[in-house]
Amino acid sequence: MVGDFQIIVMEKYLSQDNELPFFERVVMKLYFWLKELSLSEERGFGLDPSNVTIEKFPLIVSSIPNFNLKRTADQ
Repeated sequence: MVGDFQIIVMEKYLSQDNELPFFERVVMKLYFWLKELSLSEERGFGLDPSNVTIEKFPLIVSSIPNFNLKRTADQ
């Protein structure tokens, strides 16, 4: 008997809310570029694509420091 189940694969992407030095930004972009070219996790584990849901979430390595917001007009 075949079970009724769903497999969720969590996949991260580099968030734009990171404040990284130039070298680290290049390394992270290279990492995600290689990950894009490589074998996907669902194919690597031999999973049936009809039972797989891919959820993407942002990867925040170095958050932007706090900054003050100033209201410019009262409405």
